[in-house]
Amino acid sequence: MSSRKPTTLETIAMLPSLAHLWLLYKTRRYKELVYVFNRALRNTKQKRSAFEGYTPTEHDVFVCTYAKSGTYWTMQIALQIAHYGEAEFENIHDIIPWPDVFMPTAITLEDSQPQTQSPTGLRIIKTHLESEFVPYHPSAKYIVIVRDPKEAFVSSYFFAKALSPFGPMDFSVEDWIELFLANQLPYDSWATHAAGFWSWRQRPNVLYLRFDEMKRDHHGTCKRIADFMGVKLTEAQLQKVLDKSSFQYMKDIDHKFTPSMPMIVKNQADSIMIRRGQSGGADELISTEQQALIDHFCQAELGRLGSDLPYTEMFKLAVPEPALLAH
Repeated sequence: MSSRKPTTLETIAMLPSLAHLWLLYKTRRYKELVYVFNRALRNTKQKRSAFEGYTPTEHDVFVCTYAKSGTYWTMQIALQIAHYGEAEFENIHDIIPWPDVFMPTAITLEDSQPQTQSPTGLRIIKTHLESEFVPYHPSAKYIVIVRDPKEAFVSSYFFAKALSPFGPMDFSVEDWIELFLANQLPYDSWATHAAGFWSWRQRPNVLYLRFDEMKRDHHGTCKRIADFMGVKLTEAQLQKVLDKSSFQYMKDIDHKFTPSMPMIVKNQADSIMIRRGQSGGADELISTEQQALIDHFCQAELGRLGSDLPYTEMFKLAVPEPALLAH
């Protein structure tokens, strides 16, 4: 049994009053707009409906990430591996289902074309949902990427300003931090997502990767994912995968990774999905003190959730100057 995507009318019905959202936008109350919009579309009922009735198969390779954590890069690597480096598309969502977000033109789980047209018989499925909402089956494969939340925060800030409801929204960094600390960014809680999939890491059909390690070894990452997927690549095929998942190649076709969703406006001509493609550098936007605030919050949240994810081993902690801490 396949899950059913909501219709356009059903999706609109989930939304708050358009007049209310428009008023928030026109009065520059962007933080409230994001909060109201997210509460409507990111509630438990909607999350549970994303994969409702769907049982994964041996043909499915899930890419499970918190938002802005190397999602499209990993999708591109896995897709190219599944197609021996020959995958072509007008938009990646024409080939890869994203069940937790409604896009009128995107392919759905019910469509068998991604599997039947894949030379390996594998199809890639994208999700930002927490583990409790992702259907687990021992026959399927799950690629999980975890990224330093400080980096994900910075990337999400620039992304939200570039692709948002109605038009440009000049968020302040302070507002974005406040939303993050309330677990109210568009994809909810980094800690809940990280803790849930950390508990999956030892399952034989789960590949758990760190974004920073992937960036340090692109070649090794592609080989590791191919091995995990059970796909044997020739050296020529591997090179095609490497070339097509390179930062510059993906940046040059950024428009092919941009989602098409109701009420979402692209607010700039430049690339917005493939921005920097780097690990580290959170200080391009947020101060050491703000980074430390994110570190402290995420560690506290992991503790509250009872997770033993080794945060201090995975991510470099921001340490404010002692003089500043005194204040």
